[in-house]
Amino acid sequence: MVIAVIILLFISLIITHELGHFLAAKRNGVDVEEFGIGFPPRLWGKKFRGTLYSINLLPLGGFVSLKGEMGDGGEGTLGGASLWAKTKIMLAGVGMNALAAFLIFYGLCVTGLPAIGAPFEPNFLPHAYGQRPQVIITEVVGSSPADKAGLKRNDYILSADGVAFESVADLRAFTKDNQGKKVTLSVRSAGQSADTEHPVTLTLNKTKDGSGALGVGGQQTYKLIYNPVVAVAAAAYITLGFIWATIVGIGQLLINIPALIFGLFAPQIPLAAEAASGPIGIIYIIASIGSLGWSYIWLFMANIAVALAAFNFLPLPALDGGRLAFDVFKKVTGRHISEKAESLYHGIGFTALLALVALISVYDVKKLFFH
Repeated sequence: MVIAVIILLFISLIITHELGHFLAAKRNGVDVEEFGIGFPPRLWGKKFRGTLYSINLLPLGGFVSLKGEMGDGGEGTLGGASLWAKTKIMLAGVGMNALAAFLIFYGLCVTGLPAIGAPFEPNFLPHAYGQRPQVIITEVVGSSPADKAGLKRNDYILSADGVAFESVADLRAFTKDNQGKKVTLSVRSAGQSADTEHPVTLTLNKTKDGSGALGVGGQQTYKLIYNPVVAVAAAAYITLGFIWATIVGIGQLLINIPALIFGLFAPQIPLAAEAASGPIGIIYIIASIGSLGWSYIWLFMANIAVALAAFNFLPLPALDGGRLAFDVFKKVTGRHISEKAESLYHGIGFTALLALVALISVYDVKKLFFH
């Protein structure tokens, strides 16, 4: 059910993106031939005020078909619109996704923002803890004391023998000091309410350096809350920080494409691939966060909204930024480029993007099943 809801939310983000193009085109005198939910074949359609509104079979988002998207066009066409009008139309989708991310971050800042890392958190603004710092399990080693005791990924280890854990360092220090001993952990299972916890008794391993005594990988987690007024600035700060970091990350990914290609034949996964996720990796993330609660699901959706905004802003062929860059090039140089040449340019770019997605998907498989 959670995966289905996330897919619907993801589709809604794409439709929101296309709605931005639709509204901007209407406001700037460009005819919208079709606004579609899903992709053909068409299941239903109705024409209203010159625009065909359709519902289509493939639930992969949506699309807007503008009159005269390629070439110089004439009245009512995108090609015949001014450069300023084209700029507003092309970047309207980016703006809608950025707005969606801001609204999600705002809601999280008011209700409880999960830990997103110090570089992105506006700690200079007044805030409170909606959930105190705790340790969540990110990995359980097979046949370890934790595994034998039934601890699972996404369980919270709150304390042990009266010692509270606010960081991974706290947990590591306790297990090192008590290796080889029987201890009782206070654990909250994934998906349980904040006031629900239960004892888990186990015997820690004894090792030379104290590592691996419990057999888990952990991460600090918490939730921050801002008052509704301060949350506006907090959400704006987080949104801009995420967009910038995503643009930088995409740039690094593109620069490292040769390393990604050659890395397919190497045992080690390149760093650029470690930080990237394709469709398969995204599905795995969805399955992982489902038990953490809706705040984490909304945080994931905000990340997707940021990714859509940042990716479409870049001047890459077939994307909004690429189409705008193409129009700027024609305006600055005064060159006439045929509709066929423009279509070929964007077609090659789209094929290259699909190839990149396929490449990242191969690394998703390697990371999840062979690494």
